[in-house]
Amino acid sequence: MIDVIVSGDVLRATTKAMVALVSEARLHFNSDGLHSRAVDPANVAMVIVTIPSTSFEVCKVDEEKVIGVDVNRIYDISKSIKSDELVELKIEDETTLKVKFGSVNYSVALIDPSAIRKEPKVPNLELPAKIVLDAGEFRKAILAADKISDHVVFRSDETGFYIEAEGDVDRIEFHMSDAELIEFNKGEARSMFSIEYLKEFVKLAGSGDVLTTYLGNNYPVRLVFDVCDGKVKVEYILAPRIEAE
Repeated sequence: MIDVIVSGDVLRATTKAMVALVSEARLHFNSDGLHSRAVDPANVAMVIVTIPSTSFEVCKVDEEKVIGVDVNRIYDISKSIKSDELVELKIEDETTLKVKFGSVNYSVALIDPSAIRKEPKVPNLELPAKIVLDAGEFRKAILAADKISDHVVFRSDETGFYIEAEGDVDRIEFHMSDAELIEFNKGEARSMFSIEYLKEFVKLAGSGDVLTTYLGNNYPVRLVFDVCDGKVKVEYILAPRIEAE
């Protein structure tokens, strides 16, 4: 049996992170907490979500268990839960997830995990640049770039971290210096990415949340969000767009 209690903002952030890429996912419960990973249908992006056991108010897991869920359904339910409201998630059999908050009880049908697309292997990426910044600032830059282009360039050098986008007539540059960043190793890197994916990812981010970006040269980017006061870790890995010569 699984019987866990978590705050509404943690449940919402977790499912919001997943629905950016997939509609169904496997959730792994064990004594360490909850873990899930999935790749989008186009094999361009991956999401990895981790909620450590310390982020649960109660975490009773008799044995390691994998369930399949419709994450869109759980996300829809989470929208009606207050951020600080406690939610009980309970699984007593192989068919149903019970979601209880306040006087509300949902019974949500589970999906056979074997019917859900196989989970991806996490690539081993050695990326030269590490940039830690306020996730809210990153979100503002991506949403501004989305107004003029369908792609964006991330680059870093000793002068700081840059996000650049160029349209037919307009150009935008976001720059944070070493002094403005939370942490920066001054690694040199440059890659181009699709804004369509990034603008879905940043829906998760709020001011005060921390984003750690690992960047290479024409390599996938790793975007690691610490949200809900660090209770939830969400990592997106996004493949680069290849620039024309």
